[in-house]
Amino acid sequence: MFTEMHYQPSYRTQESPRLLPPDGSVPITGAEVVYASIDEYKNLVRTNSDVVSGQKLFTVNCQVCHGQNLDGTGPAAAYMVTNGPVPANLRLDLTKNSTDGELFGLISCGGRYFCNSVLQGGESQSPMPEFRRLLSEEERWAIVAYIRGAIGGQ
Repeated sequence: MFTEMHYQPSYRTQESPRLLPPDGSVPITGAEVVYASIDEYKNLVRTNSDVVSGQKLFTVNCQVCHGQNLDGTGPAAAYMVTNGPVPANLRLDLTKNSTDGELFGLISCGGRYFCNSVLQGGESQSPMPEFRRLLSEEERWAIVAYIRGAIGGQ
């Protein structure tokens, strides 16, 4: 007898079904906590992060939009002026006055404008990727350390 494969949580053909965790269970694998709003990120404290690796990660992942000087004038910014939200100028007071936890949250969920929507399970309309899906927690904290070192502030 054939099973209804499209109803089971398998990801590859001929893979045995996976058991889903019980509702309300708590992960013990060290999985990252996902918060419900950007306000919940505000009080997070930056860990000892490597600014040098943060700069390398920023160069690879962020510089194309936010620019080498973190002022929102990267090579992709010219395209975005006519086709969507422009990259943030990270040197403005809005970023300087944000806590490290807020910066971490904004990097994690893809920018300031759609962050709360994303955290509530909605779709982001931002061209900035949700870096929580692409970079580890440690890598995102390293980017925060680099940005904070470059712009100052809190």
